[in-house]
Amino acid sequence: MFRLTLHLLAMTLGAQTALACSCGRVAGAEELSARSDAVFTGVVTDVKSRPGRVAETTFRVTEAFKGVNRGATVSVRHRSGPSPSCGVTFEKGATYTLAAHRGAGGLETGLCSTWMFLPQVPSSERLIAEMRALRKRQP
Repeated sequence: MFRLTLHLLAMTLGAQTALACSCGRVAGAEELSARSDAVFTGVVTDVKSRPGRVAETTFRVTEAFKGVNRGATVSVRHRSGPSPSCGVTFEKGATYTLAAHRGAGGLETGLCSTWMFLPQVPSSERLIAEMRALRKRQP
């Protein structure tokens, strides 16, 4: 019995934690704006893969909420791949709304800063409406 317990303990200590990505609650517009350097809607014009499951996606901004101007071309770095690994996949020609922050290589985003705006997320329309109202209130 003692051997079995030691064996199970060794297996538990040696096992790697499974990686999974989950996002917390959807932030309101004010909180999201406060913690983001850029929030915008844009059309994907280019997607380039980078080493280490990273991609750089270029957007033409169609609606600006914070940090960028409408009509600007903006590149955003992000993990690529399936959402359980916190990756984001942007389709060329599709329109997305996302929040980004400034990193060492420019703007960066991740799954949690993007999924809350996806059409299948019940709060996405409300959040975009809140971002529009917030933009109108700001000087």
